[in-house]
Amino acid sequence: MSTKVPLKNAVYLLQIKEQLDEIVFNYIDTSQKWEVAYDKLDELLEKATIYYNGFMEANGDKPKENTSAILFLNISFRLIYFHTISYYHLKVTNKEAVKNQVLELITLAANCIPDVQKEGHAEYLNEIAKSYEEISQVKGKQVEFEQSIIEQDNRIVDCFNYYSKASSLFLK
Repeated sequence: MSTKVPLKNAVYLLQIKEQLDEIVFNYIDTSQKWEVAYDKLDELLEKATIYYNGFMEANGDKPKENTSAILFLNISFRLIYFHTISYYHLKVTNKEAVKNQVLELITLAANCIPDVQKEGHAEYLNEIAKSYEEISQVKGKQVEFEQSIIEQDNRIVDCFNYYSKASSLFLK
């Protein structure tokens, strides 16, 4: 079964990526407007999940390893991560339930990274691991977290399984 994605779908993914980059730059990196970032990322996450669910309905299978699948995962792990961080900053609290939910979503985001050992992905994994340590408030957790994700070295199908789990948590 071929999993070639029509050009219009690849363009759609690139549009989502562009919107994600813009939101992260304008509302997280530059101004830390967490509520605006969260709202915009929430809409984008919904679009990505609708795209994924439509693909699943049309093909009845997890995407195979190809450029479009990798592009989708590269967008998705960042989208899940930044959406979760925005949520965390909106809910700044010491409630264990919020912390546990955020830590679970951060872990799922990290597990959605395809080819985690690639240099560009290592930077994102490091950023995600720092956030994990900061939120968990456990010294040394960053290195342990990074090592566990690298050791798993998830395949594309594994990454999509983690994406499915994360998206089901968002749609509750």
